Amino acid sequence: MPRFINDRQKSAKNIPGSLIHLGMKKIDHPKLRVIHYTQEELVEKEPESLEDCVPYISRDSVTWINIDGLNDPELMQKLGKLFNIHDLLLEDMLDTGQRPKMTETDELMVVILKVLQYDEKTHKLNSEQISLILNDTYLITLQESVGDYFDFIRERMRKAKGRVRRKGADYLTYLLLDAIVDSYLVNIETLGDVIEKNEPFIFVPKPQRGLMQKMYKYKSDINFLRKNIRPVKEIVLNLIENESGFIDDENLKYFRDLSDLVAQATETIEIYQLTLNDQMVIYHAVIDSKANEIMKVLTVFSAFFIPLTFIVGVYGMNFDNLPELHLKYGYLYVWILMISIVLGLLVYFRKRKWF
Repeated sequence: MPRFINDRQKSAKNIPGSLIHLGMKKIDHPKLRVIHYTQEELVEKEPESLEDCVPYISRDSVTWINIDGLNDPELMQKLGKLFNIHDLLLEDMLDTGQRPKMTETDELMVVILKVLQYDEKTHKLNSEQISLILNDTYLITLQESVGDYFDFIRERMRKAKGRVRRKGADYLTYLLLDAIVDSYLVNIETLGDVIEKNEPFIFVPKPQRGLMQKMYKYKSDINFLRKNIRPVKEIVLNLIENESGFIDDENLKYFRDLSDLVAQATETIEIYQLTLNDQMVIYHAVIDSKANEIMKVLTVFSAFFIPLTFIVGVYGMNFDNLPELHLKYGYLYVWILMISIVLGLLVYFRKRKWF
């Protein structure tokens, strides 16, 4: 499967809005989790169906509905009916290769983005799509698999730590986005550290084998990070500038801080992208320089043997009247001549600093 786009053959001949899951199936059966809270109390449940989640939604509280598993189109269709979500938005959520985006309607706001994780053991960059559906009183999150990056937020909610229990669904949305962006920075730092550790191996006379393949892989990872993180900057700016009322004015300062973190992430990606380009250029320059040194030595040795080859070629011709051919010490004279030529060339090359 292509890394930068999903195989769309299953959806190519279907009408827009068809609910078809595109991507890897990471869980057999979707799992529902609900956290319903106010400043005074918190209720946490694992309901059997989406219909069981609806009674928890009220104006005087916040309800967080989490769905693990995106491979059930029937569940997504039911989600659309219960919460008035258009089929085109549901189609985007089912496409795990969807470009990060934000869409706003009169009743809700939808944010689709990626969570990224760099595995230092396998040196592989993994991604998982997360969709957030925000309303005044509820937040719905959809993830590809069970287990996420928000357990520490749930724990803070259970212990009533921080502001989350005192604020609305928009602040909870900020916390989730902040956790995702923090993971971006951590992964960029991890990958950047690996890239920087390659630098000493580039300037050695004999670069290690496979170094170019590693740099190309890191370049591909950086491009993958850039593809999935760069649109998040636009998403956060839209959240700050939106006039729908889903984001409370009092909480805009948090989203502005989030915008700064996204800008830092995108700028750091660009820096490492340039660093990798420079490393690849330097690597090729070192290899070319080494090849030039080898060619230089070979050329010098060839220069020594050109006149010697000429001399022995002349005296190797089969002519009876060849001068000096019958001299008693002719063989010795030829050797003296050849050695003198070699020494003379050696002195000349040294003066010209050719080696």
